[in-house]
Amino acid sequence: MAKYKKEAKVVMKISPSETLRRIKVGETRIIKQSDIDMATVRSTSCRLSKQGYSFYTKSCPEGITVTRTR
Repeated sequence: MAKYKKEAKVVMKISPSETLRRIKVGETRIIKQSDIDMATVRSTSCRLSKQGYSFYTKSCPEGITVTRTR
């Protein structure tokens, strides 16, 4: 009798801090509400500002726009 192994489900980890860190200085990106919650993006940008990063956030119909300023 052959034993069959089940396929593993791939889990994608969404990291708001890594997402914001990967934005280059001067770039503007749109983060969809379905991907990361707006409140999470804002709190993460505030937390990263203590580490020397600087972001400008503004809500838009698609989600939230994030511009890295420093």
